[in-house]
Amino acid sequence: MLDYPQKSPKVSIIIPVYNVEKYITKCATSLFEQTYSNIEYIFVNDASTDKTLSLLQHITSKYSSKNIIIHNNNTNLGSSETRNIGINIASGEFSIFCDSDDWVEPEAIEKMVNTALSQNADVVITPFYTNTYDKENILNFPSQDIANLNIIPIDFLHFSLCNKLIRTSFIKDHKLYSLHGVDCWEDLSIISRLYALEPKVALINTPFYHYRKYEHKSLTSDSHERQLNDRLKYSDFLVKWFKENGHEQKYAQFLNHLKFTAKIKMLRTSPRQFKRWKTTYPETNKHIMSYSDIPLHYRILFYIANILIRD
Repeated sequence: MLDYPQKSPKVSIIIPVYNVEKYITKCATSLFEQTYSNIEYIFVNDASTDKTLSLLQHITSKYSSKNIIIHNNNTNLGSSETRNIGINIASGEFSIFCDSDDWVEPEAIEKMVNTALSQNADVVITPFYTNTYDKENILNFPSQDIANLNIIPIDFLHFSLCNKLIRTSFIKDHKLYSLHGVDCWEDLSIISRLYALEPKVALINTPFYHYRKYEHKSLTSDSHERQLNDRLKYSDFLVKWFKENGHEQKYAQFLNHLKFTAKIKMLRTSPRQFKRWKTTYPETNKHIMSYSDIPLHYRILFYIANILIRD
């Protein structure tokens, strides 16, 4: 057991669950075996149709002393609404999210809480493990500047909810919920608004979270067109939110990058939608070469496409 301050704030772990019978036992066990004790476990079962719920009930029966909540959606609502339900249930001072086909190291919560308390942080961030069938890698942050929206890349590492311990009041007080029925980019929509509010952020350069890469994620298996449309909806939503909350000018660079990223799939999947790509957020096309997290060869191709495609 690690040493930590006398104050032990409650942490709510929110786990959306849908058809993960192969993984739920490992996921839940890794959470129940945390070295930190003051944890509220919130499993939100999104109307699973396999053996997920029975397996979850079986494993939770072995940890009857834990503070475990299992909420069952009457119908399948999708990942965004399922996470919203978990947020509303959460009563902890801090919250963290875990996908139900992933797992975490036993000291994860304890070390993150320690850091939050010692640095008076509102958000604590860690790198990721990525796990395939035969390989484990670490996704590290390339820079210590991890919360500046105008600088950080729009990627999984920086905008995932699962590698961040967040003060729950930041989410609830500012109503940082996901859009109902829009399931791609819901993490990005929460984290980008959170960072715009300028919380105090701390980084632990040690990974604790294991992200499975070798199968489609249980909650993100939509078609390319559905993902594209979801990204465009969130892009419109975030542009409106940043404007209404007085952040539009300060984060103009981020918003341009966001809008351009939202439409990339129009040219990267078949059939390519050339005219739609050029006429969607056309103001972003003049900044193509500045989007440094997009590989250079793609930026060059996008730049050429913008010149050659007729409106």
